[in-house]
Amino acid sequence: MAIYIDHCGTTPLAREVRDAMVAFMDSGSFANPAAHHHAAGRAAYISVETARASIAAHLNAKPEWVHFAGGASEANNIVIHGFAKRFRLHGCRILVGATEHKSVLDSALDLKDSGFCTVEVLPVGKSDGLIDLDVLAARLADNPEKKPTLVAVMWSNNEVPARNPIDKIAELCTKHRAFWHCDAVQGLVREKCDINTLGASSIVFAPHKIYGPKGIGVLVIPERNPMLRLEAPFQGGEQERRLRPGTLNTLAIVGTAAAMDLHERRRGELLEHLRACDDAFINVMTTKVPGFHLTIPQSKKCPGIVNFYIHNVDAQSLVHDVSDKVCANRGASCSGAGGEKVRHVPAALGLPVEIAANVIRVSFGFVSSVEDAKIAAEIFAAAAT
Repeated sequence: MAIYIDHCGTTPLAREVRDAMVAFMDSGSFANPAAHHHAAGRAAYISVETARASIAAHLNAKPEWVHFAGGASEANNIVIHGFAKRFRLHGCRILVGATEHKSVLDSALDLKDSGFCTVEVLPVGKSDGLIDLDVLAARLADNPEKKPTLVAVMWSNNEVPARNPIDKIAELCTKHRAFWHCDAVQGLVREKCDINTLGASSIVFAPHKIYGPKGIGVLVIPERNPMLRLEAPFQGGEQERRLRPGTLNTLAIVGTAAAMDLHERRRGELLEHLRACDDAFINVMTTKVPGFHLTIPQSKKCPGIVNFYIHNVDAQSLVHDVSDKVCANRGASCSGAGGEKVRHVPAALGLPVEIAANVIRVSFGFVSSVEDAKIAAEIFAAAAT
């Protein structure tokens, strides 16, 4: 079986999560949770609200702050377009990080020519991939018309090991009364999230990154001052406080709560494992592969992601050559693994085109052991030399 080192792409369903989902299916609660005027609907509704409360408790949030969507990408779209739609008659601004997930960056750029929402891309440090706080501060201060401003900057990157200074971002946004939307998909993997102390106006995360089900995302909007209020970009139903219409995926919601429960118990174990895998992989590659380079240095706060390139080695060919033995990727799965296109993250780091087009991302988790990390590096080394 191939060694799986693409955990930033997705993780497998944990046994404990699967058991919780099977138990729900066996309970016979198949009804639509919106139909809580009858007994079958009430049973499903209770399952949803029990899960919502459990998820909220892990985030130190109120249950009514938690909204379910079809995925984290959809939830990001809801925030970006919902913010712009709310202020379309008065004008607004979106400041978006250059290395954001495409569901954030592309959604923001889609509004650039709207005529009512200005969009500015915030640069990141070339050596560390972190948001430039000086630029953010200057952009926030330069708002003479006092337009509502949404800052869309993620917690931890999904392609390179870069963990943003979220406390400083929250401080700047609070000072200038701007809203901060935080894509917390990879941040939540590695750190405990207390929505009250985080300081974000909204967060999004995906349970399939923490050994939960795919096809569901969680959007949390706390009652902060000022509170982020969105106008639903979709129509056709009153589910999720009219923010996201559509029949709720009750089974996946139950699985999300189970995944959160499990992840909160074993995050420490996971972090220790991620750091050991990073070290094992990099040690072999450094020793055996001439021309091996990390795209940016490893970060203790963002373990489990190794982004690298090999001088004069074509990344697409290399990933293809090892694909029967090692499951890795050239970047985020939303961009696909094939093609010659330069990914936006290495491009934002200022890498030359010939390097930016040839980076590879490996990401570790419980599916791969430390020994697997070593073997995967040996396979890469043999294919590259």
